[in-house]
Amino acid sequence: MPNYPINKLITDFDETVSEMDTIRLLIHAAADNRAPLGEREQFLADWQEMVEWYSTRYGRILDEWLDQGDKETRRQGDKWTGSPFHVSRFTFHALLTDFLKSFEALERASLRRVMDKKFLAGLTQDQLRKAGQKVVKKPGVERVLSAMRASGVGIEILSANWSHTFIEGAMEGLCNQIVTNDLVFDSGGHSTGQILMRVVSAQDKLQHFKEQRAKTGRTLYIGDSISDFLALLEADVGVLIGENKVARQTIDRFHIPLISLRHAERFHPKIHHQGTILRVDSWEGLDRFLKEE
Repeated sequence: MPNYPINKLITDFDETVSEMDTIRLLIHAAADNRAPLGEREQFLADWQEMVEWYSTRYGRILDEWLDQGDKETRRQGDKWTGSPFHVSRFTFHALLTDFLKSFEALERASLRRVMDKKFLAGLTQDQLRKAGQKVVKKPGVERVLSAMRASGVGIEILSANWSHTFIEGAMEGLCNQIVTNDLVFDSGGHSTGQILMRVVSAQDKLQHFKEQRAKTGRTLYIGDSISDFLALLEADVGVLIGENKVARQTIDRFHIPLISLRHAERFHPKIHHQGTILRVDSWEGLDRFLKEE
């Protein structure tokens, strides 16, 4: 049985464990409760309007911090001046934190709109679990997490998803704990459409991660997007999986220390340490990197 140089793995869910963002599965499960057909079509049209509202505002924040920064760099070369685009290796963490905080108001506003329009109203726990069972996971996830649990590594999901039960359906037998937002249910067991907001921002993930780290030994955090960056940098081992375009732009813009792991490279604590993000292509690559035979 392999050994791993960590005591606990805390991982994001959407597009880290799952192949694609899973909110679409939740929404289509809710849409299936709508009848007749015309009501379902209007529901999905309203949802698409919500997606466009969010995407437009999210893009504006990125433009302010990243695209304009690119223009500033092209004008002035490596000697950046002015805010918020002047970055040194000594100040990247503070500026990165400000950048990530700039999304929090949007995330909370979007959740309030989802609740106001009751997009997820009417769903039952059984429907949510069955929807979660449809989640397609990234190659290697089930094998790697099963091997880690068998070796005594604790596995936790830390996600900004909207349903604990949905993730339970997707992760049955693969984790010890799930921390996420959750739906509120009425006395008849149907969702009211309200969401208990527990994990909304990058700061929320960081705060929970710090609390968990105090209870365990060496920690590994794995994520795929910018909302994971603060936890990635705080972990004993922080791993970014895949090739998220915005994540790579952010790493470049704020000069975040990054090591792209080579094939067959093995974990070394003097090289792969807290404060440096490690990038890996796949869960199989992560397993090879960590596994101690």
